[in-house]
Amino acid sequence: MNLQDKMMLKMARALKQTGNLFDLTDVQNALKTGTMQGHVENDTWAVTQVHDWPKCRTVNVLVVVGDMADSLKLEAKIEDWAKSIGADRITAVGREGWWEFRTPGWKKVGTLYSKDI
Repeated sequence: MNLQDKMMLKMARALKQTGNLFDLTDVQNALKTGTMQGHVENDTWAVTQVHDWPKCRTVNVLVVVGDMADSLKLEAKIEDWAKSIGADRITAVGREGWWEFRTPGWKKVGTLYSKDI
């Protein structure tokens, strides 16, 4: 299995863990149309989405798969890109264990809970 196939499997698994809000085909289509963006550092892949609100523009990191060290490098690239498109804020939801790896500037603003009905 090549690296691209491995990354696709990791991403599909991660998307399932986010509650099946979208699947790999949805992400691929959104990447093609530009409604989602892909960012890569070595074998680490992040998918983002830009949101324009009345008072600011945000970049939401939807999902990241790969290596923790590379994800920190990728964070810097995403931040630079976000600034270049006029974003005021980056948001992300992650597991509690990621908190110990955060870079300066991140703060907890809430917890996302979900209930299937």
